[in-house]
Amino acid sequence: MATDSDNGKTDDTTPAPGTGSAGQTFLKGETIYLRALELGDAKHATAWRRSLFPIPAERAEELLKKEVPEQSKNRRWTFVACRVADDVPVGSLEWGSWDGRTTDLEVHAPDTLPNAGAIKAEMIRLMVPYLLHEREMMAVYLYAADNEPEVAGAAEALGMAFTGRLREARWVDGARRDELFWELLHPVWTERLGAPTPVADPDAPRPEGRRIVGAKRRPVITGDPPRNAVMIGERVYLRPYQVEDAEKIAVWSRQEPETFFDNGRDVRSEIGFAHWIRKLAEDDPQEWVRFAIVLRENDELIGGNGLADIDWVHKTAETETFLDRPEHRGGGLGTEAKHLLLEYAFERLGLHQVRSFVWDFNTRSAAALRKQGYRDAGGFHWSGIKGAQFAGDVMFDYLASEWRAYRDTTTMAPSDTASDGAEATSDGASTAVREG
Repeated sequence: MATDSDNGKTDDTTPAPGTGSAGQTFLKGETIYLRALELGDAKHATAWRRSLFPIPAERAEELLKKEVPEQSKNRRWTFVACRVADDVPVGSLEWGSWDGRTTDLEVHAPDTLPNAGAIKAEMIRLMVPYLLHEREMMAVYLYAADNEPEVAGAAEALGMAFTGRLREARWVDGARRDELFWELLHPVWTERLGAPTPVADPDAPRPEGRRIVGAKRRPVITGDPPRNAVMIGERVYLRPYQVEDAEKIAVWSRQEPETFFDNGRDVRSEIGFAHWIRKLAEDDPQEWVRFAIVLRENDELIGGNGLADIDWVHKTAETETFLDRPEHRGGGLGTEAKHLLLEYAFERLGLHQVRSFVWDFNTRSAAALRKQGYRDAGGFHWSGIKGAQFAGDVMFDYLASEWRAYRDTTTMAPSDTASDGAEATSDGASTAVREG
């Protein structure tokens, strides 16, 4: 007979504490075991929710009923870590695989627990081998803040390679912390394909004397601004996408001459694009802000850019850009629009840092990001396929303080440009928004 400590009632059907993992044959360690979310976990929301904002158990149960099916549909899953001794939830992990080949992993344990670091480390020791050798993932990517030595130790003990550092990407206990990345590649695939070229050292010093293009103060606007403009530059301005833009976007997608996109040229739907724009605008505050890039001289729509996966606690986001009209690529318009977006991110929204990803074969977009002021921050292997070969991601970061310093010390003529590629992004198809 067990006692429900939450309501003081006795329930003959409640398993005795410490029997929850009885018979479990995998994902069970010395002190914790992993299982899927259950409705009863609503009473222990702080153990599995990564949000800093508290919610009552009733709301947590509503979220469980809504989000667990949605996660599965989006190929993401949350596992709960329970103590073997008493079955109490003490942490969680989230993993996902949009391509069925690679997976990202993040672990969570409430910092109110004195052994939170040890719980995270044990979750990693249980989960990484499971993902690699049982779920047959080619690569596992792990990320965590730089103030978690137990996580770093568990990653290193498993042979994971340190591959990335996003500077000051986390706000932890009143201080800025870096976000660190590790990866582990499946040994059979490594033997079959050969060891990939190591990721460039994310801690390598930044080259001195780099010429940063386009970071300058916006021009003084006289007269009436363009209708609905949010940010105005010398040659382009940013405005919200309108539903009527969807027809042009759909037509232009079928006229695209470039073929280097990650998954080939995308045939867009007018209906789908319009629906997506409306859905983004429903959130307040928005988690993905998307702008249309428009020429000042004739109000012609030429592309779009935006801030994806905005984190309002850590003050970070991922930048993305796409110029739909090929005749406007290569003239610096994308770079001008990018700096308008960065000013919006840093000066209007108060973000502290942004990041960006490009495929490792897309040297043109990578060069454009570097000229705009982004810093190489590491990368990943085997995260995509191009030309019947596995490709990787190169990761970049950009601090608000750096952008302001470039803006305040750079005086460039309008003719100064960076090479603007058709920096592609997959509209809502992936959580990894690439700028190339």
